Amino acid sequence: MRALSELYKKDKIYGTTIVGSKGQVVIPVAARRDLRIKAGDRLVVLGKMGKALGLMRAEDLHEVVEFLLKNISKVKFGFIKRQFKKRAAEVLDLLSKN
Repeated sequence: MRALSELYKKDKIYGTTIVGSKGQVVIPVAARRDLRIKAGDRLVVLGKMGKALGLMRAEDLHEVVEFLLKNISKVKFGFIKRQFKKRAAEVLDLLSKN
């Protein structure tokens, strides 16, 4: 996996979308193209700070979690390590059920 600094360079805002009456949203074409999202892909819905919502292809999230688990030994703060390991286990469990 690429270095985090390389990944941050790819951060983008793709515009806005409207939530329909059934809770559905349309993902902008440029976002689907750049993130390789196609019809039928399983997406994980992520929330951050009670304010942000994100989508990630399940297979990409699995790759990120595996990368972080392999590199967790570099983290120096025990609390952060424990929290990450707990969340990683939850994510991997969720992905294995779907």
